[in-house]
Amino acid sequence: MTLPAADKSPLLKPLVMLAIPVLAEHALHILVGMTDAYVANNLIRTGGLSGAALENAHKVNSAAGAAVGSIIYITWLVGLIVSSIGSGATAIISRAIGAKHRRLANRVCGQSILAAGVAGIALWAVSGLLAEPLATLTRLPPDAAAYFASYIRILCFGFPFAVLMFTANSCLRGAGDTVTPAVAMITVDVVNVALSTSLTWGLFGMPELGFKGIAIGTTCAYVAGGVLQTAVLLIGRGGIRLFVHRLRPDWHTIRRILRIGLPSGSEGLLMWIGNFIVLQTVNSLGAISATAHTLAIRIESLSYMSGFAVATAVATTVGHNLGAQRPDRARRAAYIGYGIGAAMMAGLGVLFVCFSTWWARLFSDDPAVIEQTARCLFRTGFIQAGFASAIIFGSALRGAGDTRSVMFLNLVSILILRCGGVYVLGYFGADLPTIWIILCAELVVRGGLMYLRFTTGKWMHVKV
Repeated sequence: MTLPAADKSPLLKPLVMLAIPVLAEHALHILVGMTDAYVANNLIRTGGLSGAALENAHKVNSAAGAAVGSIIYITWLVGLIVSSIGSGATAIISRAIGAKHRRLANRVCGQSILAAGVAGIALWAVSGLLAEPLATLTRLPPDAAAYFASYIRILCFGFPFAVLMFTANSCLRGAGDTVTPAVAMITVDVVNVALSTSLTWGLFGMPELGFKGIAIGTTCAYVAGGVLQTAVLLIGRGGIRLFVHRLRPDWHTIRRILRIGLPSGSEGLLMWIGNFIVLQTVNSLGAISATAHTLAIRIESLSYMSGFAVATAVATTVGHNLGAQRPDRARRAAYIGYGIGAAMMAGLGVLFVCFSTWWARLFSDDPAVIEQTARCLFRTGFIQAGFASAIIFGSALRGAGDTRSVMFLNLVSILILRCGGVYVLGYFGADLPTIWIILCAELVVRGGLMYLRFTTGKWMHVKV
């Protein structure tokens, strides 16, 4: 079949232009995570300390670092709520914009924000009430669990605003506007870093609140982001606008959003359960292993963010081209996106392998934490190209609305290989670096499964 001339037009530049704002956004978001990890692991400054005082400082810092690491999984769970709404919103809005059906795009935007508001309030109530049980579920040591619970009791007040913010970003990206979400998130992250560090250590005239300062800074940033992005949608941006009358429940549109979004949310929940089981196993090894696990993930996220930025651009481009009846162009966008993302992630993987100890020393001066973190980074450096396949081809499938197949593939990979492998290793008393071998192998398998599904072309015929 001969493709129209428009189908052969360059895709590299449009993909890069879509990905750059997302990359900038996530670079700063990663910086926030690294800042939180650094502040927690240096809650007590160790300069000039020795003997029992130094040993106690390392103990406190490891407990705080382990708690902040486990908090990631709670904020991830909040993200799953957004995914159940945002994936459906992105897929439908991107096709509606591609088909020049702006009224549908605005209707989906309104119903997505309505659903996000309800979900955010529910999350606030539930997480606030369950702070202690959640801390127990993590299997953190007692000192770290106390830090964890205090963090959640503060952070839950920001959850409604966080859900609104991320859902608004999904709507805007579906419309092809990746710049506005990037600017908003950069603003939020700057507020987060500034307030968290200042309130923890009492900088710039702020009160010195210790560990609670990290949580308060993050909560304030979520509030600012939710208000800002809701205002952006009310004004109108990227070809869509939030109209107040669109906030009245439209059950047909909500069902349509959830028909696509719930498989994605269920997929994310399966991933969360699998990784939470891993977290429980790691936390049971003690605060040092829990802290090293967190630091290795934080550092590896430098690679993940580049893949995710490209994946976001791919998902939007795939949706737009399917909406415009250009499936071959959608396919080509995914392959070009993988070439870009895999090259970036593999390059960072080389740095993880060659400089693993240097990376670890950036965040901790505890020799035991440094040693375990470096060994985990060395292992993950070799599988970044496979990780890129899981991220980018999975995102291409989601952009096409093929969320059910992605959910099934993740079910097979995560629950069987990741959870099963880690459970067996944990039963036989394996250490953290050995557990990371299973984690790395699972990512490669998942990447292969996503690629194989993409090559079938069945995603081109999914109805949204």
